[in-house]
Amino acid sequence: MTAEEIKKILEDSLGSKIKELTAPAPRRMFLWVDKENLVEACRVAKEKAGFYHISTITPRDTGDKLEALYHVAQAGMVLTIRAQTDRNNPMLPTVIPVYPGAVFYEREVHDLLGIGIEGHPDLRPLVLPEDWPANVFPLRKDWQYNREKGVIE
Repeated sequence: MTAEEIKKILEDSLGSKIKELTAPAPRRMFLWVDKENLVEACRVAKEKAGFYHISTITPRDTGDKLEALYHVAQAGMVLTIRAQTDRNNPMLPTVIPVYPGAVFYEREVHDLLGIGIEGHPDLRPLVLPEDWPANVFPLRKDWQYNREKGVIE
């Protein structure tokens, strides 16, 4: 499937729900949607455009917003679906019903950036140690690492 064919499928299926759709390189596309349209965008990407594999989710702090980038792939093409949420009440819907493989990636997003995942069955910490302080997220820009001074500096 060509980038033009994929673009037409996404535009025909999502219409005005698309905030931005770009194809900056021959095998790379980016789709930005509101968080309310995230699950539908994932479903269209999978069921109509053939993006059956989710390779990872990248959490990102933009300063005023938090966002998650869902990287999905098919033969010869990677599509990144971007959704943002407010810093004060960071929530995104789970995409597990569409991509069951997202279960660990969503836990990682929750651990590292503090985005709550609505509908996720198990948001126990995944990558941070068990004694990590509550509501402290190491990928946020306002996080400070207070390292103990070593013997040799």
